[in-house]
Amino acid sequence: MVLHYRIPGQETVTCQGQFHPLQHNDKPNGFIVSTANGEKRYAFKPSASVPFGVESQYPPHQSNEHEYLAAVHQITNAIAHSDLKKVVYSRVSKRGLGALRRLQYFNRLIQAYPNAFVYYFEDENLGAWIGATPEILLRRIENHCFIMSLAGTKKSAEARDWTEKERIEQALVTDFILNGVRAINSEHIEIEGPYDHPAGPVEHLRTDISFSLDPARESELIRMIHPTPAVCGLPREMARTAYELLELHTRELYTGYIGLFNEEQTHCYVNLRCAKLIDDEIFAFVGGGITEESIPELEWKETENKSKTLFDLL
Repeated sequence: MVLHYRIPGQETVTCQGQFHPLQHNDKPNGFIVSTANGEKRYAFKPSASVPFGVESQYPPHQSNEHEYLAAVHQITNAIAHSDLKKVVYSRVSKRGLGALRRLQYFNRLIQAYPNAFVYYFEDENLGAWIGATPEILLRRIENHCFIMSLAGTKKSAEARDWTEKERIEQALVTDFILNGVRAINSEHIEIEGPYDHPAGPVEHLRTDISFSLDPARESELIRMIHPTPAVCGLPREMARTAYELLELHTRELYTGYIGLFNEEQTHCYVNLRCAKLIDDEIFAFVGGGITEESIPELEWKETENKSKTLFDLL
């Protein structure tokens, strides 16, 4: 079992070992990955390891355009007739790796996205995963913390202003995170944004939130804010129920959190722009926020644009 990762601005790390499940009250330490809703967490424990191959796994369902559009119509109708405000709906898209080796592909992601958290691992239980995520869930240096609110997406080449729908979507995520931060009795809260954030072939709206926090309350804060409306929806439990009913795949590690934890600092990211590797194929997970104003065909195009983060390098 092997793990490779690169925190922006730092050197690439490679280590041998295996992921082990954490209990609910275990404090995260080391490299951590969680399932979509943070209910299951796994810590990577370095150890001497012999070469191995991940057994071929059953591929996730890849929704076609007709299936996707039908589901988005159902979501917009549910929002119009209930207390739902937003549901993040996702799908899986497949490509072949071709002549690329997995480690070559990882190195291409590192070169292409210097400001993303890039990782690749193979584990006999979790399988093989790769990703380049731009979204910080929590960065902490001692008691100084930073959270990124990232929502709203358009192609980098588009010469247009952000729509009202995109600005509202970003504000919903920012307000949700701020409510969680304030509930933990954080101090010295500073807010900057929203402003444009380039992420390869797409751009997002971004707001930065800085504050002070007792490190002992870090896990409590993460449980409170994750999953954010940017990857789940609002109200959170209603949105989660909706996407679990409608998505034809299991999210597994997609939209969970991933990163490095220790006493002095935390570098924790939302696991976006990620894919599962099965044999010589890459299964990318992509999604978007659906609101009452969403146009299904445009939402499909947004997921196509997001998949370019991974597929353009093949």
